[in-house]
Amino acid sequence: MDKKIFEIRSNNIVKSFILRLFFSIVFLSALISFFIYFYQQSTFYNTIADNIEFYVNKELRENKINDKIFDKQVVKEDISTFIQTLNFIYINIFNKKRELVFNLISKEKKGKYMIIQNNPSLFKSYSKYTGKEMGYNFIKVDDKNYFIQIYYPVYKDNILLGFIEGVSLVNLNMVKHFETIKNTTILIVILAILLFALIIFPLIYIAYKQLSKNRVELLKSNLQILNALGNAVALRDSDTNEHNYRVTIYAVNLAQKLALDKNEIKKLIKGAFLHDVGKIGISDNILLKKNKLSSEEFEIMKGHVLKGIEIIKNNAWLEDSKDVILYHHERYNGSGYPRGVKKEEIPMVARIFSIIDVFDALTSKRPYKEAFSYNESIEILKKYSGTYFEPEILKEFLEISSDLYNEVNIKSSEELKKELSKIIKKYFFNS
Repeated sequence: MDKKIFEIRSNNIVKSFILRLFFSIVFLSALISFFIYFYQQSTFYNTIADNIEFYVNKELRENKINDKIFDKQVVKEDISTFIQTLNFIYINIFNKKRELVFNLISKEKKGKYMIIQNNPSLFKSYSKYTGKEMGYNFIKVDDKNYFIQIYYPVYKDNILLGFIEGVSLVNLNMVKHFETIKNTTILIVILAILLFALIIFPLIYIAYKQLSKNRVELLKSNLQILNALGNAVALRDSDTNEHNYRVTIYAVNLAQKLALDKNEIKKLIKGAFLHDVGKIGISDNILLKKNKLSSEEFEIMKGHVLKGIEIIKNNAWLEDSKDVILYHHERYNGSGYPRGVKKEEIPMVARIFSIIDVFDALTSKRPYKEAFSYNESIEILKKYSGTYFEPEILKEFLEISSDLYNEVNIKSSEELKKELSKIIKKYFFNS
């Protein structure tokens, strides 16, 4: 395999790592900033609400108006305290039946009251509020107008007396100060994340690059094993490794026409190389016999399928090649071996490869036969459509077979090897 392929693969992995690290930093910064923003905002709102609640309780307690505040006759004398002390724009007093007892609008803040009146959708209706604690709603009308709306249930000896509802103006300087603190905190966190990333990046980068190099070397080693095993059986069976090159090229082109998934094509490539690997375990007097095999000899020959599975079973990387190794002699009508399965019971990659394997066997010279012509080979394939081969897949192959055969069959061993290297690069090193 070309050394440049592995260098490209290694560079692609490193680039991928850098991009992933960059987006991880961006995502982490955004996520933490999001939580900081809402946590500080919630804290800010709660602080204002708690402050209001504290002074409401204080006024009710110190002026002893818990009872009187729901008496329309006396409330006028005491409610103005709330307006002045707590910066309220207006206050509404409701009895426990939620009937309006009294309302008061601050004379000094009538302009702000008009802003509230002009934006009714921003302010909640607490008519159905059932909570025992103060409820609040923080409202931003624009950059200069911030309000907090409160709804406060008043109890005495755990008996509900009524409710206070009102809107208070939030100090603009307080809001700006909060925004400054919030933005500064977020900026510090982002800078801390970036600084940490810059410190740790070289260490991770070196480790990741070494890991990538090891992965590439492992893949290279696995492909060399694949190539060696495939060529070993090809040299025993046909005196050439060109068979493996051709069937792989044919099979991948057919799989592409069928729009097969990339992972399935990788499985098909491995299986194409190793489809007859079990023939290593078949004796030469049967494997290389020029005359027709006897029934006993043919039964021994059929055993190469299971021998092939035994050979690859302890190699996890070659595991997925078993779909081709085990099933490429099965027939569409169920008359094949070793399991006699049929139609969709046969894996797709095996249904594809069975056509390719027979086609190349027909058009190639073997110890026991001369090569058939392209036209003779195609007629034989057509004859077994629906019995040996799936008709739809065969139909797709027939559409590309002539051009593909004319292109592949004239290539030398070196040219086939170069073509195969392109396929290996595409499916194993550019993903």
